[in-house]
Amino acid sequence: MKQLTIVFVAALATFSGCSAPMDTQLLMKNDPNFISQIDQPQFAHKDGPLIMVDGGHNNFFVMTGLIEPLLDLLANDGYRIEISRKKITDSTLARAKVFLVITPMSSPYTDAADSFYGAYSKEELLALEKWVSNGGGLIVFSEHFPFDVAVSDLLETFDIETTIGVTIDHDFSAADVGQIIFENERLGRTHPTIGGKRQVKKLASYGGSSLNGDSYSNLLKLSSHAINVSREWMGIEGGPIGSGDSQGLAGAYGKGRVVALGDSNGFIAMVVDDGNSRNVAGMNDPKYDWRNFVLNTFDWLSGT
Repeated sequence: MKQLTIVFVAALATFSGCSAPMDTQLLMKNDPNFISQIDQPQFAHKDGPLIMVDGGHNNFFVMTGLIEPLLDLLANDGYRIEISRKKITDSTLARAKVFLVITPMSSPYTDAADSFYGAYSKEELLALEKWVSNGGGLIVFSEHFPFDVAVSDLLETFDIETTIGVTIDHDFSAADVGQIIFENERLGRTHPTIGGKRQVKKLASYGGSSLNGDSYSNLLKLSSHAINVSREWMGIEGGPIGSGDSQGLAGAYGKGRVVALGDSNGFIAMVVDDGNSRNVAGMNDPKYDWRNFVLNTFDWLSGT
């Protein structure tokens, strides 16, 4: 499979000046054949914990609709889903059991920017830290530049560092520099997200960033030869800054729980069709157990 991130950038460059949602224009689209139904849901319909999705920080997957397969799957498992279009406050978080942060940006993805920076204010981070400490479940995706910059301060609030740029691990790339394979000893099998009720034997990331968090379980272990290289977005180059040994961390924070992932593409169900080839990435790729990992992860975060 060709490196999906290359196609991703080319599609964005084509539409860098448009103001309309790009889900109908991108080469990346949701897979219409993805099966989001669940035979034995964890909860009765709309009777499960509330998952609050951050949609108030120029979140690329939310704005383009690429998050829809994930939300459909979780809704079919009985979770209640809401998208918050506001800043993070105590009231934003009050009813939620899990807060989901995916592909935020410091500016809208359709706008050219001179630089990228953190997407969250100090007040928002204080509210989020307090909420997790008191028992909330947080899942955050770092991703490649500039999404890594957008969540860097957020992750540091929870004692996690992210690299800036994009991660490559040639030792486990299966001859495709755009992927990193996780199986056997490279999976944190003792943690419920991997060793939960649904089988997870093999996962693959599609680039993203690498993470460090000494107090967390390492779910997706990078090799000692993993490197961080620079990444261009809309004509601006970011990184390489930092290094990490993981693309997936999970652990307790106060009374709450945190999951941090270096790549978000495993949590969607995407088709990339450039007219010459058709590739899938995420929960719809039959070679990997992303669908099971996703459900195990939200089981653990919600305490069920």
